[in-house]
Amino acid sequence: MSNDLYTAVVTSTPGSARSDDGALTLDVSEPTALDGAGQGTNPEQLMAAALGSCLLESLRIAVSTTGGSVDGAQVETRVTLAQGEPGYTARYALRVTLPDAGTDASAVLEQALGLCPFTKTLQASALDVQLA
Repeated sequence: MSNDLYTAVVTSTPGSARSDDGALTLDVSEPTALDGAGQGTNPEQLMAAALGSCLLESLRIAVSTTGGSVDGAQVETRVTLAQGEPGYTARYALRVTLPDAGTDASAVLEQALGLCPFTKTLQASALDVQLA
């Protein structure tokens, strides 16, 4: 039985996305590379931001058990959209910089990957995580 901690609510309409608390208001359109208008952000950028931010927060939690810190830490996230059958598929590449892990950075990263709800829901075959 789960114990819900938080629910984010975002309403997407053609051309925009807005959170119920007003903290997020974005113009959204497909990038020009996909024949879109390129005005505002796009779903792939939003996914990259969410995935990278989630893993960084999980790194903060994991590194707190090692005496390290996330000072100077960074997660560069790439979301690649590809033609699939049917529709599209996506691949996710994360490059993690963790200069002050306090111990083995690989072990901290593995712990963080186990904590991050977003990385846990992605198919392992679509997720490439590298320590920089």
